[in-house]
Amino acid sequence: MATLLLIDDHPLVQVALEAALTRSPIPLQLFAVSSEQQARDYLRDHPVNLIILDIGLPDSDGLELLKRLKHRDENQAVLIYSAQEERLYIRMAQAAGAAGYIAKRQPMEKLLAAILAILGGQRAFPDLSEADNPATASLTSKERQILALLARGLSNLQIAEQLHISNKTVSTHKKNILDKTGTHSVVELAALWKAQQ
Repeated sequence: MATLLLIDDHPLVQVALEAALTRSPIPLQLFAVSSEQQARDYLRDHPVNLIILDIGLPDSDGLELLKRLKHRDENQAVLIYSAQEERLYIRMAQAAGAAGYIAKRQPMEKLLAAILAILGGQRAFPDLSEADNPATASLTSKERQILALLARGLSNLQIAEQLHISNKTVSTHKKNILDKTGTHSVVELAALWKAQQ
């Protein structure tokens, strides 16, 4: 019997998942915790075949927790189950070693299919129509240059001085980069840039 650990602070997710698991062609046993601390305590004594992880936890960032879980055991399969659907999060999860990513608005059958696929040694990521054409592909060469400098932590003013352009031009490019990549902050931009290097 395969054992699953759900790390999610919404009790209804556990109820819905337990109902979906009754339709599994193989026996699956589900355990659930609602925080990183509870997950650590549980995993200390119980090996699991698959961790189903929400990235919005009350006590931690799920993507950082994913990295810690993979650092603890690089062979641990982790499926991200999140309300976040932006490509950025999917790419960051892939880069951090997740075995799959399912959006919470998807039907439970999709989650069950992903669980079974991962237990069978496959990966379960959504088909990103831009998988071969990442978010940064639509950027101009100047925008890419500015993105790289932003990712290194340079301010608009420092970038303007380095590229011999006005501060206002840097701001305009930065706004266009955020729009084109669907990101909302320089922190997300830096993570996107790192995930693609």
